[in-house]
Amino acid sequence: MRQLTRTTHWLTSAIGAHCYWLDAGERVAIIDPGMTAGLNRVARELRAAGRSPYEVTDILLTHYDPDHAAAAAAWQRRTGARTWLGSEDAAILTGAAPVPGTPFRQGMAVLGRPELPGRLHLIEGDVELWPGLVGLHTPGHTPGHHSFRAGDVLFVGDSFQLRDGRPVPPPAFLQTSVRQGRSDVARLAALDVDWYCCGHSDPSRRRR
Repeated sequence: MRQLTRTTHWLTSAIGAHCYWLDAGERVAIIDPGMTAGLNRVARELRAAGRSPYEVTDILLTHYDPDHAAAAAAWQRRTGARTWLGSEDAAILTGAAPVPGTPFRQGMAVLGRPELPGRLHLIEGDVELWPGLVGLHTPGHTPGHHSFRAGDVLFVGDSFQLRDGRPVPPPAFLQTSVRQGRSDVARLAALDVDWYCCGHSDPSRRRR
């Protein structure tokens, strides 16, 4: 459990995408808990740091891909936490909407989709989820992708990666819309934050 700021930690034992812990006082969130195989590893990491999985009140999912969200349903059952996911991505998981994007993205869905977690709260557009925590609709990667801003920290999921400390879009074959993805990167990079917490690049201070 690597501390980044007073409220934000990187849970380094997760399997799949990078997983983060946000301690916002009355609300304690785990962001993108990763794949199911890493669930117990993360729980052990928390206990070793003197924390407990049962502190989690909220599970924030940037999007529905299994490397970010497969463990979410199990985390929710263990903790009873609220789960937050973009409404467009929830529709894909239930089969109410088709999987959009490149053949690669469509092929990923054939291999399996995460279970839709309980106590689900759907996110639509840009919205304040609770005081100090804002969801930003960034649909270039998936239609319901959201980034989350908590003060000076920005959790970007797969909206961008860092290259030499600078935000760059993911490869085109991973995008639902390349054009929208570029727009997402420009929008997020313009925000006045201190930390970028990415899904597949190590968290880093923003270069100014």
